[in-house]
Amino acid sequence: MTDSASVKIRYVDASALIKLVIDEPDGLLIRDFFNRNTNFCVTSLCLAEALGRIKGLWKKGKKGGKRLTTDEYFLATRGLIIDAWGGRLAVDDLGLLDPKVHGDVEQMARRYHLDLSDALQLLTIKRGRYSVFVGDSASVLITADGPLATAATAEGIRAWNCIVGPAPSWA
Repeated sequence: MTDSASVKIRYVDASALIKLVIDEPDGLLIRDFFNRNTNFCVTSLCLAEALGRIKGLWKKGKKGGKRLTTDEYFLATRGLIIDAWGGRLAVDDLGLLDPKVHGDVEQMARRYHLDLSDALQLLTIKRGRYSVFVGDSASVLITADGPLATAATAEGIRAWNCIVGPAPSWA
């Protein structure tokens, strides 16, 4: 449950978003956490990246694994869209098409060897709508991407790698 003394926004990376709608054993922790908590956020690019990865699981499958059926594909994409449309996932975006924002995102991406979506996610946490929350209310990143979690920590952002262990108390 959300701590009554503080409200925090939980930014969910594409790698973790997929685990909310694709039934994989390493997604149990994030699915349980998502179902018990509120105040989740994504960037529009992160949501698009998750939808693209789900498309890849439908068209090509996971390495050495089976492909999603058409019904599984549409169920997964519908889950993300309904969560975003229904308010479970707020969208916070700095606007990657703004040349200044793009330049700052590119610098961060180069610094940590990230793609633009991951760097935009970090920059949005630092400068976006909820960046005014500090202390116990400071936003956190939920990801299943180790290098992204490491980059977030280097930027002073609390990050939970949801496939490594249970949610920390501050998440």
